[in-house]
Amino acid sequence: MVAHLSTDEVYNQACLDETLDRLPSVGGGLTGWNARGVRVRRAMPPIEVLQEWEARQERVRRAWGALGLEARIQTSSGPYPLRLEIWHLAREYAIHADDIEVPMTERERQAQLRWRVAFGLFAANEEGEAFDAEVERDWVRLRHRGQAYELDFETFIAYLTNRPQQLKDPAHRRLLRQLGATG
Repeated sequence: MVAHLSTDEVYNQACLDETLDRLPSVGGGLTGWNARGVRVRRAMPPIEVLQEWEARQERVRRAWGALGLEARIQTSSGPYPLRLEIWHLAREYAIHADDIEVPMTERERQAQLRWRVAFGLFAANEEGEAFDAEVERDWVRLRHRGQAYELDFETFIAYLTNRPQQLKDPAHRRLLRQLGATG
C-alpha cells in the first residue's frame, strides 16, 4: 500500500515541479505507472519505502499549502484546480483506508461516506463515466439498464470504486457484481 502511495507522490511532485514530461513513460496510463512504481519499490526495505512516502508527502503538502486552494497545477490532463486535485487524493486515501479497514466511529464513517458519495458522483462525471443516480437521505437511487436500485452509501461507494469485496454483506457483493462490478 505504501509503495502505491509513494508512487502517487512522485507524480504529485512532478506536477508541482512541472516535470511530468521527465517521468518514465509506461504503457497502461496511470494503472501502468502505479504498477511500475510498486514493482520498483518491492526491492526496497519497507522502512525505506515508508520514509520515502513520508518525505515526499510532506514536501507536496507544504508546497500545496503555499500555493493555496485557488491555485492551478499542471497535471497529466493539463492545468487543473488544486482544490479538485486534493479532493481526488482524499478520495484515493479513503478508498485505501477501506482496503485496510482503518477504524473510525460510526459518526466519522457516515460523514466520510456522505462526502465520498458527493465527490464520487462529481469525479465520475468529470472522468466521463456519469451515473444516473440521485442521492436521498442515507441512500442512493441508481438507475442502471432500465432498472432502479436503492443502495446504501457504503454499497454505492463500493460500486463507484469497483470494490465489491469491501462489503461485508454477501447479498450486496452479489448485487454489485450483477451491476457489472469486477473487483
